[in-house]
Amino acid sequence: MNNKFIAMIILNPNIPIGKIDFIQSNISSIFEQYSKIQKVWFLGKKKLDYKIKKYTEGYHLKLEIMAKDKKVEEMKNILKNNRNVIFSLIMKDEENKNNLPIIKKSPLPFNKSVQINTLYTKNQNKVYLLISKNLKLPFAESNILVMSNDINKIFEYANKELQSYIYVKGYRALVSMKNIKDLEKELRHKWKIEFVLGNNPNIGQELLIQEKNLI
Repeated sequence: MNNKFIAMIILNPNIPIGKIDFIQSNISSIFEQYSKIQKVWFLGKKKLDYKIKKYTEGYHLKLEIMAKDKKVEEMKNILKNNRNVIFSLIMKDEENKNNLPIIKKSPLPFNKSVQINTLYTKNQNKVYLLISKNLKLPFAESNILVMSNDINKIFEYANKELQSYIYVKGYRALVSMKNIKDLEKELRHKWKIEFVLGNNPNIGQELLIQEKNLI
């Protein structure tokens, strides 16, 4: 049975600009051979908050795929040995199995509307993801806001998102809390907070943290 996965790929920033589209297409072709691609974003060159293999930036790609677990393991090994790849992560979307519609790949070289913050440290055996999810759409739309193998960095970024939800966007938490500090403690404890927009129960968001193992 096929499962839904999200893949994050970071390419060597020193790839010549004339070759980057070709190399990104080759990476996409690897996924096409072993999986069914639902979405793909070519996000361009972005700075990293911490070095990865001495690099401070890299070309970012994000893909949503449907694949068998065995095929995913094969792709992990291929990416691990690809000299153009400085970081790769393929994680199962356990929250939303098989519930996103199939959307054709964007023909554009970059989709600047999607941004992913990377907060890496030297020890990269494990990574934590801060995810924002729209709960009220016909399908559950999820965005990775930040990823890091330092859980304290995740909580630091999450606290800023909580303040944005409450004070800027006008959401309220479904869990009853006296103040924002209580909400921050709740997120640290349960790794998940659900919101609605004002008194409208039809507009819901979820902020959650997930832990994944790196390849």
